[in-house]
Amino acid sequence: MQEEMTGRAQVDAQRLQARKRFVYLVALAAGVVIFLLSWMIRTPGDAFLAYLYPLFALVLAALFVAVWRAPGALSRLEPWMLGLVAAMILSRLAWHFHAGGPLDAHLLVLAGGHYWAVGIVILAAFVMLEHRRGLRAGLAILVVATLIAVSGIAGELQQGEFSREAAVYLLRIHLFLAVLLGLASVATSMRDTVKDALVRSEALEQAARTDPLTGLANRRAAEAVLEQHAASVRHDGVPVSVISLDIDHFKSVNDTHGHATGDAVIAGVAAILRASVRKPDLVARWGGEEFLIVAPQVGREGGLELAERCRQAIARAPIAEVPVTASFGVTTFEPQDTLDDVLVRADGMMYRAKEAGRDRVLSDDGLACA
Repeated sequence: MQEEMTGRAQVDAQRLQARKRFVYLVALAAGVVIFLLSWMIRTPGDAFLAYLYPLFALVLAALFVAVWRAPGALSRLEPWMLGLVAAMILSRLAWHFHAGGPLDAHLLVLAGGHYWAVGIVILAAFVMLEHRRGLRAGLAILVVATLIAVSGIAGELQQGEFSREAAVYLLRIHLFLAVLLGLASVATSMRDTVKDALVRSEALEQAARTDPLTGLANRRAAEAVLEQHAASVRHDGVPVSVISLDIDHFKSVNDTHGHATGDAVIAGVAAILRASVRKPDLVARWGGEEFLIVAPQVGREGGLELAERCRQAIARAPIAEVPVTASFGVTTFEPQDTLDDVLVRADGMMYRAKEAGRDRVLSDDGLACA
């Protein structure tokens, strides 16, 4: 069960990485197109557009190839992508403020064509990085953008070449970016809190349904699975075998070798059972030295063969340097059976196997293996 939970977590992580990779590929391709289109329709005399935009497009294309060809390196590429894109946008912003001519003349271009890109990069920091690193990166981007603006308008303000209305307009833009940064931080923090709560809840649920010594499903989890299979037997007639087994002479193992060795024997038997059953089968620690196997879509004969395979695997070699055998009882769900009916029959066959000499398998239809 623990392996199943781990497998689901890995699948979810892989799906998330695949979605992020797809989004990055689309964004990088769009960035290449935007830079090239801007370069093609550039205003004469714009040296920044003329010489650096083709370079920026080339860098984004290289990142596209890297993301496409190395999906496993996505987490290492994300900080580089964020840093390079932020450098491109902030360098263009700096050119406008320090080399693009009078600021009043292209203030609307700044607001409509470049500051929105700064906002997108701030949001991207929270998508590409975990919350704290995203907050630091977003704050750094906002601070750099603010310093660029302040240094760019300081001289014009002193000389009266930049209107106070335009300065207030820029201030509003930067306040908006600050609010955007704050909202993004709160949103991602809430997302992480909810995610952590779900992980903790899942971990607690997992712990409540898992035997701590063996890592197998515990009795509570096994009963829930048995109820599900009982319903499928009643509605669909799907065969389900139930196998009860108990380690032979386990008390003497504890008395002779100590409880630590006894625990090692239980854990060793659990590992052998887990390795001997099929993937759809459930192995549970029913209590003490007793285990239960639930084998869906397996009739009584198949259940007998499965139990015999497990019996031979346990007896094949000592566990924790102790010779170990187990006795097995096999039954199958019938449409009219309750959960107690099945468990009583399986336990009855297991105890009869012990009475018959132990280290054997008995089925409630009279079949036996020893």
